[in-house]
Amino acid sequence: MANIVDGAVLDRELNPEQAAAAKKIDGPMLILAGAGSGKTRAITYKIAHLVSYHRVEAGRILAVTFTNKAAREMKERIQRLLDCNVPFHWMGTFHSVCLKLLKLCLGKSFVVQALGGNWYDANFSIYDDDDQRKILKEILKEEIGEAYDVSDLKKVHSAISRFKNTILYEHGMAVLQTPEVAMAHAEFADAENYARYYAEYQKRLRESNAMDFDDLLFNTVLLLQKVPNLAKQLAERFQYVVVDEYQDTNDVQYELLKLLINENKNVTVVGDDDQSIYGWRGANIKIIRNFHRDFAPVTIVKLERNYRSTSNIVQGAGSVIAHNIRPAEMVKKVFSKEEAGDPIRVRHLVDDRSEAGTIADLIAVAGPEYYSKTAVFYRTNAQSRALEKALNDRRIPSVIFGGTRFWDRKEIKDILAYLRLMANEKDDAAYLRIINTPPRSIGKTTVENILGLVRMGSGTFWDVLVSEASSAGRAATKLKPFVDLINSWKALVAAGETPLPILVERIIKDLDYKEFLRKEDELTADERCANLDEMVNAVREFDEEHPGATLEAFLQDISLLTDADKKVDDSKGHVTLMTIHMAKGLEFNTVHIAGCDEEIFPLIRGSLLSTEDSMREQMEEERRLFYVGCTRAEKKLYLYHAERRFYQGTVRPFAPSRFLGELDPTVVEFTPCISEGAPSMGGAFSFASRSPAPRPNMPPAYAHRPTTSTGSYGRSFGQSSGFGGSSYGRSSGSYNRPSPISSSIKKNDKHIVYRNPIKVQKASTSGPQIVYDEYSENPFHAGVKVSHSKYGVGVIMKAYGTGDNARVDVRFARDNVVRTIILKYAALDIVG
Repeated sequence: MANIVDGAVLDRELNPEQAAAAKKIDGPMLILAGAGSGKTRAITYKIAHLVSYHRVEAGRILAVTFTNKAAREMKERIQRLLDCNVPFHWMGTFHSVCLKLLKLCLGKSFVVQALGGNWYDANFSIYDDDDQRKILKEILKEEIGEAYDVSDLKKVHSAISRFKNTILYEHGMAVLQTPEVAMAHAEFADAENYARYYAEYQKRLRESNAMDFDDLLFNTVLLLQKVPNLAKQLAERFQYVVVDEYQDTNDVQYELLKLLINENKNVTVVGDDDQSIYGWRGANIKIIRNFHRDFAPVTIVKLERNYRSTSNIVQGAGSVIAHNIRPAEMVKKVFSKEEAGDPIRVRHLVDDRSEAGTIADLIAVAGPEYYSKTAVFYRTNAQSRALEKALNDRRIPSVIFGGTRFWDRKEIKDILAYLRLMANEKDDAAYLRIINTPPRSIGKTTVENILGLVRMGSGTFWDVLVSEASSAGRAATKLKPFVDLINSWKALVAAGETPLPILVERIIKDLDYKEFLRKEDELTADERCANLDEMVNAVREFDEEHPGATLEAFLQDISLLTDADKKVDDSKGHVTLMTIHMAKGLEFNTVHIAGCDEEIFPLIRGSLLSTEDSMREQMEEERRLFYVGCTRAEKKLYLYHAERRFYQGTVRPFAPSRFLGELDPTVVEFTPCISEGAPSMGGAFSFASRSPAPRPNMPPAYAHRPTTSTGSYGRSFGQSSGFGGSSYGRSSGSYNRPSPISSSIKKNDKHIVYRNPIKVQKASTSGPQIVYDEYSENPFHAGVKVSHSKYGVGVIMKAYGTGDNARVDVRFARDNVVRTIILKYAALDIVG
């Protein structure tokens, strides 16, 4: 190993707390890492220390990260530290680790037998949201007819996901909510219906040899529970376990970890309960808060120095989060040794239009060089329209982060569906997507007849399709060309001579898919065709970066991508707009947070059945979300309150967010609403400074409440809200529920599409394209030294294939890896 990361290196490169966390390798450890405290640096050095100094095999370390992007970056950082290409096969997200475990275990006969011999095989597909909804639509149509409502579909989808992500504990044992368990615990008619739909949904997934995203975790835990010997073998294999972003762990993930941690309990978890913001999708904050009890005795290390933000931002954000009730063991005092910097600027404005205009004006004044370093955050996507319009009116380029992924675009998903058929012929959802795309006169009646035969037990969709195509039926003439086309591609895959990118090109060409796009919409065809070219390029890159990878591996890689894996492209000079949930893990020079109004942020979804505890937990998560938003800012932070905004179909007044009143007044610069004719806030939104006198432009008494021993989060903004004397007070220990949140806000609280799409430019080629075949002399042959733009210098080990399939195997000196390079796309230069 080129570099050894020993104790001296750790002391030199890390601060004392980080070094202490990295040095201790035995036993359970909780690293409580405040925002911007260098947690990734600490665990990166710890893993490098384990591998190089303690000689732990990389394959015996299980490292779980929150995103695939984080896993890739961690691998790269460790490899740079060690100056060698150490493979970390078990470093990834929970979902990617579970996928690997399932593929590994389902290929073993004793596992299949233990599961009853009729479960999944190792070539299962992974269904995305669209595939899942299509199955549920069919189930609901059969159950309640065409009259089912879209809201019914959403409720069933959410209920099934909730079943799969929630653990029941009976007699101290963790019980997964299989359809049978869900039905046994159903107490009401609705719950029984959901359990019945769940059972049918799972049946159809199994028939298609497909799992959804939740199944990757659920089925892994189910498998390990049913085959305890396998769980024991895996626990013995993983000598050390490291889990990042532990505050976002849900119940099923926690059970998986317990099954994979051996008796030595060499587990390090890293997280910050103050940044736990995904409770609405199953994350359980109690898991991180109970770690020191569940794995006692535990070493707790606190990383409290923030390296990202100025001290004013850190102090202000910390003063807000201090209002949450936290166990004594979890309390941190996050600080910054950076300059004080600008104060946190709180702006009161007359309405949401002036809020958006003010934000856009400030961004314009900062100048284009700051566009890519600036983000505008909001609580729900419904707020984005006014903000984007204001930026567009000032010709400020912006992009909404969280829009449609490249791999979710229709033309891309169509071609992916054809590829899925090559990997899993039982994939019914893929057949249903493309059986008449592009149009081939296969009608709805024909498809329904095939589905009917499948339901009657005549075989898989593919089995029935082949049978019907070779029959004397009326539909045979239409089905046979489709079946022949699929079979021709399957033959290419089986022969193993066609590289993946060439296969994708072949499918697009055989389908005449680009011409189909032009007929469908001439205006968007060029951009969509360019997307297909970029898809081929992405497959080529995957093929080069993963030597020997199969079609199944590529499809798995794509299916594991999530919104959290997106990255901000700061090369294009765009201002970034996003919900605060999407901002987790990012940082910007300047952050603007719009809509700091009660009922907007915090956004509390109450009901008549809500308890005081559940309302308090919601409020605390909203406060954590505010804390996360503030701590994304490095240098400048702006917070905005609009006195009235368009809401629920009308313009109505709003009180300032309680979080503004919880800010430490010594780090705040307040600008009141000065619009002519606007109502005065008077003393309603007041700062009461505890120490130095307030700045001249601050209101006289911006009230701040320290954390109370009773845990009350109630507080008052004064006797009057400033809105015609209407009271917005609340006494200590109480909570006045806001009016119900409208369905329009709820339905808009989701990811939205790009309004300013980034155009994919079609790659241009200079000069004629050269394709080497058996009749032309190929200068790329064994022994030739070549240079690649990405991988550096290497030597050709083997040259083979003809025409488009001509390729070479090159061993690159940089990482000593042999990669297959397709000459058709080759970025190779002969250097000797």
